[in-house]
Amino acid sequence: MPVHESSVLGVVLCRGVLVGGGCMGDTSSNSAVLRRFFLFNFWILFGVILFVARGDKPFVAFSFLLLAAAGYAFIYLAPAWLLSRLVLILPGGRMPAFLLACLLSAATLFLLYLDGFIYHLYGFHLNGFVWNLLTTPGGIESMGGSDGTEIAVAVIAVALVALQAGLFWLARMSLQRGTLQWLPRARWAVLALFLVMVAERGAYGVSHYTAYRPVLLAAQHVPFYIPTTFRGFAKKIGLKPGRNVSLSTVEGGKLNYPKAPLLLADGARPWNIVWIACESLRADMLTPEIMPNLWRFAERGRRFTNHISGGNGTRMGVFSMFYGLPGSYWFSFMDERRSPVLIDMLQQRDYQFGIYTSAKFTYPEFDKTVWAGMPQEFLHADDAGVGWERDRRNAGRMIEFIEGADRNKPFMSFMFFESAHARYYFPPENEIRKDFLADFNYATVDIEENIDKIFNRYINAANHLDGQIGRVITSLEQQGLLDSTLIVITGDHGEEFMERGRWGHNSEFHNEQINTPLVLFAPGVSPAVIDAPTSHVDLAPTVMSLLGVVNPASDYSTGVNLLDPIPNRYRLVASWDALGYVGSDYKVAMPLAAGGVFEMAVSTADDMPVDDESAVMALLQPKMADVLNDMSAFYRK
Repeated sequence: MPVHESSVLGVVLCRGVLVGGGCMGDTSSNSAVLRRFFLFNFWILFGVILFVARGDKPFVAFSFLLLAAAGYAFIYLAPAWLLSRLVLILPGGRMPAFLLACLLSAATLFLLYLDGFIYHLYGFHLNGFVWNLLTTPGGIESMGGSDGTEIAVAVIAVALVALQAGLFWLARMSLQRGTLQWLPRARWAVLALFLVMVAERGAYGVSHYTAYRPVLLAAQHVPFYIPTTFRGFAKKIGLKPGRNVSLSTVEGGKLNYPKAPLLLADGARPWNIVWIACESLRADMLTPEIMPNLWRFAERGRRFTNHISGGNGTRMGVFSMFYGLPGSYWFSFMDERRSPVLIDMLQQRDYQFGIYTSAKFTYPEFDKTVWAGMPQEFLHADDAGVGWERDRRNAGRMIEFIEGADRNKPFMSFMFFESAHARYYFPPENEIRKDFLADFNYATVDIEENIDKIFNRYINAANHLDGQIGRVITSLEQQGLLDSTLIVITGDHGEEFMERGRWGHNSEFHNEQINTPLVLFAPGVSPAVIDAPTSHVDLAPTVMSLLGVVNPASDYSTGVNLLDPIPNRYRLVASWDALGYVGSDYKVAMPLAAGGVFEMAVSTADDMPVDDESAVMALLQPKMADVLNDMSAFYRK
């Protein structure tokens, strides 16, 4: 069972923080005061963490929170303890050490106070995006704050420093008077905290593996919590976690999704749905030469020329298209095993399902998100062989499902194609670009030197992908199903070939990594080419509207209806730990991890550097407040 590195840190440092029995047996009065001072802070932080995570919870989840609060209270205090202890051993270090301990402990409490405020206001913890918003001139005002807000924050900061001074006085007085002698010996404190941290790591790992949601939800409340999972270990020993298939909402969860029950118009028709997502398919692949089948079909539907994915990777791209939400919600939805209301509605309307992928449903974890409520027998994964071989087999399976579906009931079929995924494999008949890199060996190839030939491999792979899409479209035509079927064809994200200094995806929010083609076909919807800015988050509300849902999109999505696009809007794109603002003039990459508070990057909309990032951010402050609302709209407050 893996143990988080914080447990190792606990063995080294806990002795000093809790009872002060240092490795060298230091019993000086100054060291003793410092040790007791941090002991008091430990219990204060323990209480603060429990207060932030307050609420009714099952016994097991509350027990887990007690363990997590103890372990993380120590982790939060460890830097202040280490630094002040180091200063104390220097000549004349007594007063500087006490002052440093006081200021750093006050700062730690202040950050936890700020985190708790943000968490209960917006539903997520303090992160790089919020920190940049708070520290940028005008940021607090854009969030609805005022001069009074800044004064209140200053008063709280001063009060926390005063509290630390009081704790020092209390620590010294308790030592002088010989009180609190019941404190445990160092060795027992070290052992206790070590066991607590190991138990907390194990409890989370087991809960993640078994999908025990109360503990997963409880962990979300702990500021800056770092999960431990057993995925790799379980795979090595041949274990497969079970799936918890349920359409019910999660009791005690932090999500407020949807905001209202879905309502259908009288006589709403349950159209068939064919939804195709193509790995790494960037927008400029949709041409008459490279993808002739899709190009011809696009002329019969709506083709969107200014469309972006919700992410620069598969996880966030697919999440955004089915949920209609920014990828920053991914972790909360995965922990709650909450499927999209779109898929829930189709199940409740008794749709037939044929869900296919040439990758896996387990990684990214779509079995715990998009298809969390889908019975296993409807999920078909094929990851044997290279991508184009899998795609051919799965296209055949998809066609077989469509042709065999009961015509008295609607069906929904989804396919995730892999042909365009690196290393971009294709059969000889798809060599429309002859000058391609024949031997693409990651270990030996010079990417930059061979990028043009690698790009030609990608084009050939996209051409093969087009052939498989053409097979599906032809089958729908032959079955006479086009007049009763909604069809969505897009990429999960794009792919960069050193245009901006990167190859692949998942690295930047460059246009090549986020721009994808989108073709939408729906009975009764006239053909058109749409140049307005659109996004994957618009797909769910569009399909829901076409299926007769009368709720406003804001009840379940941050997107808009693609049949009524909004000009000059901003869009959001996400990665594992960052969120990108994409406006008509500027683009901002904002870190979501707490450790990335100084990593915000600003560029023009076409990925060129700007002369004055601060001036651009000041200009965009009102928009950043809107982004914050999008990030928090579906959390319980």
